[in-house]
Amino acid sequence: MKKIAGFVPLKLNSRRLPNKNFLRLGEKPLAYHVFSTLVDTQGVENVYCYTSQPQVLKLLPESVELLMRPKKLDGDNVKANELFQYAVEHIDADIVVLCHATGPFISSESIQKGLDAVVSGEYDCAFSVQEHKTYSWFNGEPLNYSPKDMTQTQDLEPVYTETSGFYIFHKESYLKTRSRIGSKPYFVPVDFRESVDIDESKDFALASWLLDFNPYNIKFSNDSFFVNLAREGTIHKNIDHICFDLDGVLIDSLEVMKQAWSYACNKVGIEIPFSDYKKCIGMPFFDILRELSIEDSYFEELKTAYDNVSVSQIENIKIADDTVNNLKRLNSAGLKISVVTSKGKWRTKHIMDRFFTEVDFDLIVSPEDVPSGRGKPHPDPLLYVCATVGVDPFNSIYVGDMKTDKEAAKKAGFHFVYAGWGYGDLEKIKDVWFNSIQDLVDYVVL
Repeated sequence: MKKIAGFVPLKLNSRRLPNKNFLRLGEKPLAYHVFSTLVDTQGVENVYCYTSQPQVLKLLPESVELLMRPKKLDGDNVKANELFQYAVEHIDADIVVLCHATGPFISSESIQKGLDAVVSGEYDCAFSVQEHKTYSWFNGEPLNYSPKDMTQTQDLEPVYTETSGFYIFHKESYLKTRSRIGSKPYFVPVDFRESVDIDESKDFALASWLLDFNPYNIKFSNDSFFVNLAREGTIHKNIDHICFDLDGVLIDSLEVMKQAWSYACNKVGIEIPFSDYKKCIGMPFFDILRELSIEDSYFEELKTAYDNVSVSQIENIKIADDTVNNLKRLNSAGLKISVVTSKGKWRTKHIMDRFFTEVDFDLIVSPEDVPSGRGKPHPDPLLYVCATVGVDPFNSIYVGDMKTDKEAAKKAGFHFVYAGWGYGDLEKIKDVWFNSIQDLVDYVVL
């Protein structure tokens, strides 16, 4: 029967976070937690505190024993192998478990898995790791995938990184090789909480928050979601209606808008760069002109010139290949679908007749259709859709790509979904979002 012992190096001073081993974590010093775990681990006969300051034992579990550490090994420049070798030489055991006080959440269950592997003789050492199934690089080269032939992350070969949780090894092997890792290691994957290692104040703040955290106690209610898309049957049960913005969401007419704006400005003799106009996309045309401080006397001439060029350039509008098919999938699923756009009615009709004749929209709303005359970011167009189509705003999603879309949806009581493929800036709009219309439809329709 092999004898097993564990030890934890401990000192009072540390460079980055002074006296960190004795910070209060819950009702105990930080160091207490890992010692308590080792004491409770089946098969570990002796647990040693490896320190030059024996007075700290009164702060640890009663059964912890002292392993005196020479003062010369307290220096910051002492190498880890030199520090560990002295301890291993003086521990009476066949198998040694090395833990660190800075890893307070490592569990007895994880240590036990490592011990079982080493005791079996199939592996010569074991240690805790984090498993990463993500696209990984090292020294400028991909580690676990080919960028030219990418696979889904769940199918990637995992990359493992060591944590400070524990190392298990044979005493005899360590004294020969001066390494806690042998030629046939056993990896024990641990979760995010168990992998916490406290080096800096921010790490301790995280550990304090995680002290009572249990992922199995997480409960979700309807109030937990921006959009409650709970599934029932073939459609998410709370959503009856999806309303789309037009520009940036269903079509890409940015280059056409740029040409039309340049022509209209030249027509009336004003100089306002398209970059300024672009910031206002999503608002009705006249509201954009007011936002740009253009005199009212230019409004009608600008609009006429802009509309004429826009319609004449309709063939240059881009539409993603799968847009129509995905809208038809929503039709087939029995969902109501509509469009709320800030484009004028005349231009909108030309676009819908050109690109969307196969789609059965329940309603298409332009600024002229809204009785109040108030367009986005006001809620009126969205509320008008609900009143006309006969749906509740709470059971409706508005899919947009600009700040004005989000504001209108919020005011109207719609759920807002950000179109990550649109004109907006994803980093500034923190909401439910999708990277393509296909992703959105796949999520809503099973």
